Amino acid sequence: MHYSFCVKWLKAFRHSSEAICKLYGPGDDFVFEDVMLDQHNIDNQADLHRLFVPYANKDRTNGIGIHNFRMRSYIGDENFGLLRWEWGPEDATVFIGLDVKDKPFTTQGHTFHIYRDGFIKRESSWWDAAAVLRAVGPVSPTKILTGKPHMGQARSVDVELSGAAPGTLAFAQDWCNALGGDIHVLRTLYADFFSSDWSKIDDHENDTFTDTEMLVRNLGGIAAGENGRYRFTATEYLGNERRGLIHWNVEIEGAESYRGIVTGGKTINTLGSTFLEFDSAGKIALESTYWEDNRVFEALGLPIVRPHYWEEGFDPASLAS
Repeated sequence: MHYSFCVKWLKAFRHSSEAICKLYGPGDDFVFEDVMLDQHNIDNQADLHRLFVPYANKDRTNGIGIHNFRMRSYIGDENFGLLRWEWGPEDATVFIGLDVKDKPFTTQGHTFHIYRDGFIKRESSWWDAAAVLRAVGPVSPTKILTGKPHMGQARSVDVELSGAAPGTLAFAQDWCNALGGDIHVLRTLYADFFSSDWSKIDDHENDTFTDTEMLVRNLGGIAAGENGRYRFTATEYLGNERRGLIHWNVEIEGAESYRGIVTGGKTINTLGSTFLEFDSAGKIALESTYWEDNRVFEALGLPIVRPHYWEEGFDPASLAS
């Protein structure tokens, strides 16, 4: 597939649920996931059809909103790849339980697709929920997970890489171990020239990491354990030696805050995804990472609501109330 198909995919969101569902094939041999909305393992056309109904809303008065998507890029080939996009609603009144009436906002996300016979057969979508809260409240989560830029030593444990080849689950675990323990070991996995995005990009100058200094400043607090101990586990790798998506989970113990929000001593457990593209030497040349913040925000008492509106019998009108 290519960029043109991605635009077709996003246009189908706006057209109708029937139009978008056709892109997943005529049967139920697919898996759709948008974990940010608590949509896991959607694997049948009936649920998928109901899931897409709100995005095709054309009534500006019902509070569901008009959903505007913009493609940013496609990185991949005819078999699989990453779609990077931006989304923002118009005339919506409620989103994930938050009052968004007359509060314009946008966020960015990425979606990993696996294709077969011209249809989408595996989808994993992630987006920046913290960016939504920064725009509409009730809190303003920081882009940096540990709450502030890191200064000084950026390691907490000895990290020994396995030497696994790029494009494998073992390499993904090496990346996880280095992220959680030693940023300078992590840096050895990257090319001399690289780009790494961990949030909605408001300004590449600050939001896209391109050198060691930026990795230390933005991720060093994780590796140093300055605000809790982060333990990452790679659970799945989708792709090949050229590019692919890591699914991972993380446990955070002893953190006083998460994105600047007080934890009250709670241990944090959440998920994330990281897309990696490698250069000819097997070094990371491009990275895109998103965290599943919504489950953390819920656990910390924020008024996040993620109704399972795709389930049979759900009243779609309640999405706007």
